[in-house]
Amino acid sequence: MRERAPGRWQIRAFAGNDPLTGKPRLVERTVDAANKTQAQVQLRELQASQARKQLGTSASVRTVVNEWIRHSETRGRSPRTIHEARASAEKVIFPELGDVPVSELTPRHLDEWYRKLRAGEGRARPLSAASVRRHHAVLSAALAQAVRWDWLDRNPAERARPPELPQHSLVVPTFDEVRALLDAARVENERWGMLVALALMTGARRGELCALRWTDLGGDVIRFRRSLYRAGADRGEKGTKGGRERWVSIGPVGAELLEAWRQHAAARAIEVGVELADDAFVVSPWPDGSRPVNPDTLSSAIHRICGDLGMPHVHLHSLRHFAAAELIGAGVDPRNAAELLGHANPSLTLQVYTHGSVERQRQAAGVLDRALARPPQDGSA
Repeated sequence: MRERAPGRWQIRAFAGNDPLTGKPRLVERTVDAANKTQAQVQLRELQASQARKQLGTSASVRTVVNEWIRHSETRGRSPRTIHEARASAEKVIFPELGDVPVSELTPRHLDEWYRKLRAGEGRARPLSAASVRRHHAVLSAALAQAVRWDWLDRNPAERARPPELPQHSLVVPTFDEVRALLDAARVENERWGMLVALALMTGARRGELCALRWTDLGGDVIRFRRSLYRAGADRGEKGTKGGRERWVSIGPVGAELLEAWRQHAAARAIEVGVELADDAFVVSPWPDGSRPVNPDTLSSAIHRICGDLGMPHVHLHSLRHFAAAELIGAGVDPRNAAELLGHANPSLTLQVYTHGSVERQRQAAGVLDRALARPPQDGSA
């Protein structure tokens, strides 16, 4: 500390090192003090207040987000998650907020950013509410990690207001629609037919279906432990969503169908002079089963087939909705249904799928409607 003028003192307190850059941080104040003793009292108070504070960082939003992505990679987050986070950062977050010091970022900054994204300011086109919320989630996760690292006192994204998502009712295909899709897929391509059948008997995700190998099948049980992914030009296999293996039991019809498919795959391999490996993919465009079906190609094929059938509201993921709604509608315990579908939280399964299909709702309406019917008149009254 030093006296700048009579009764005016400059005090300076060490506020620790910046946790990211390692450089020392100093906090200065100019205070009124009649003498050196009073100035020392105020210096000690400033030192104490700095000791109580969580230290922030002078780094930019760009640095914090990049550090969070690097940290996420070391934690084993999926390649697709990392790829999408990087794309969000480079294309959407950094152009507007990348150079803002993270310690100066406010909810107002973020709300204005959301407004510009929705309006399409400085972009080729406006973004949907769902897209804005995805970018918000990336930035919010990075800022939350900065709080855990003591780079920030609090996360400004928690007080910002991203756009609300419009409420859309989940459309579950009817039994007739599902049957029509299965029949049409079988006619167009035997692989599409088999994958649609697998989706119906297991309710699995498309990446899980395409990643199935014969070593994952045993009698009437299918084990899901891998999923195919695409992250830009990078393609490969990873663990299932949530990283949990699960076993799904199938019925006699499904087991018989899979056995017939294996015999067919083996016969096809023999026809072209190759051998079907034990760990071959269950559904493969190659006779030896060495390569999987591209999940994007599968989705495109199902989308086109559904369009030809006059069912544009049905897509590949609709088969998962159908399987889930049928399980819940049949009275399967929510925990068992969640385990089969790969949901970590059974309440999610109930929340999303208890609405049921149109036919099931009509059946329920018929049951309740009977309460309004008059009892038959037998003339005994």
